[in-house]
Parts: sequence; structure tokens; C-alpha cells
Amino acid sequence: MIEACDLHKSYCVGSKKLHVLKGISLKVRKEEFVSILGPSGAGKSTLLHILGGLDRPTKGRVNFDGIDFYRTNEQKRAQIRNKRIGFVFQFYHLMPGFSALENALLPVLIDKNRRQATLQIKKKAGELLDIVGLSNRLNHKPHQLSGGEQQRTAIVRALMNEPDILFCDEPTGNLDSETGNQILQFLLRLNKEKGLTIILVTHEQDIAKLADKAFHIKDGLFV
Repeated sequence: MIEACDLHKSYCVGSKKLHVLKGISLKVRKEEFVSILGPSGAGKSTLLHILGGLDRPTKGRVNFDGIDFYRTNEQKRAQIRNKRIGFVFQFYHLMPGFSALENALLPVLIDKNRRQATLQIKKKAGELLDIVGLSNRLNHKPHQLSGGEQQRTAIVRALMNEPDILFCDEPTGNLDSETGNQILQFLLRLNKEKGLTIILVTHEQDIAKLADKAFHIKDGLFV
């Protein structure tokens, strides 16, 4: 599904050049659960953002299901991100004035071709929120939800367009161990039962071990 070849990423910080990725290559097959393990500052999130079409590499290429991601225009990449890719981050990025249900609906609401099917889409969002145990929290705003409930809402939002792949950037980083484990078990179910391809970034060895395949990144390189 994804093939990355010789990825480099550099940023200019003042007069200095910061070389974050220094030649990363990997392949991820459909229905795999892949973890990217490494300490803070190793380049994990940068790599995830490049693989998901959020940030352009300085050098190298990313093929997404046969499409050369960074040789397409921004509009095409945006369409792929919205329809085929889901993102779950450490910080939930929920809209504070929206309910859990409304936050879950956001990916569909920005797709003008699907806005008309409101009732059907609301039903689907409600069913997904029920699956993650939030059936009685549909109308609650983010500040009325626990951290785990906010993260589950964020996962449902990421699943609304039935993506082919889910990118997870430290999805349990702000959660206690019990709640974090519940989130991980739900992700594993999505992978094993639904065949959803998942790439998960973490700094925790125990979490990385849950994956089919783990890459260890340090100082911008796989080690």
C-alpha cells in the first residue's frame, strides 16, 4: 500500500539546517499493523506526516497504492487524504464548540458530494460512537468528555470515510495506562477484524511489540 524510498527532510532554523530524516525507506502492505518506534526527536512524527501526505519530503518519494504522492498536485493529495487516509493524533484536535457526534461528522461535512446524505451519515456516526462506548455521550462537548472519550471520538472521526489506512501518532500519549490499553485493543480489532492497515508511532517498546512489524528510528535513520 505504501512504499517510501530514501526519504530526507530538512528544516531551516535560523541560520542552521536541521536534518530530521536522513534516508528512510520502508514498505507497508495492505492489512498490516506497523509500528514506528523511537525516542522524542528521532523523526517519527515527521516520517508519519510525509507518509500521510501532510508534509513534503526534501528528497525521496512516497508511492501510495501506486500513486506517486508528491508528483500529484495538492488538490489530488487532499482528495486522497480525505477519502482514503485517517489520522489520529496524540492531541485530539476536536472542535470545542461541537458535540462528539458533530466532531465525528466533520470529514463528511467537508465533502460537498456527501453532505446530502445527512440522516444516513448521522446514523453511521452514531453506530461507530456506540461501538467505542460513547452512545450516551453523543451530545457532549469535548470539555465534558474524559481524555479517553475524546480520543475515541477522534478515532471515530478518522473512520467516518472508511479509510484504507490509519495513521496514529502517539494515540495513547495523553492517556493513563488502562485507557491507553483500551484504545490500543480497539485499534488491534480494527486491524484484525476489519483489515484496516495501521501505521502507529510510539516511543513505548510494549506498544511497538503489538504490531506485525516494527521499525526503530533513531536520529533520522532506521537502526
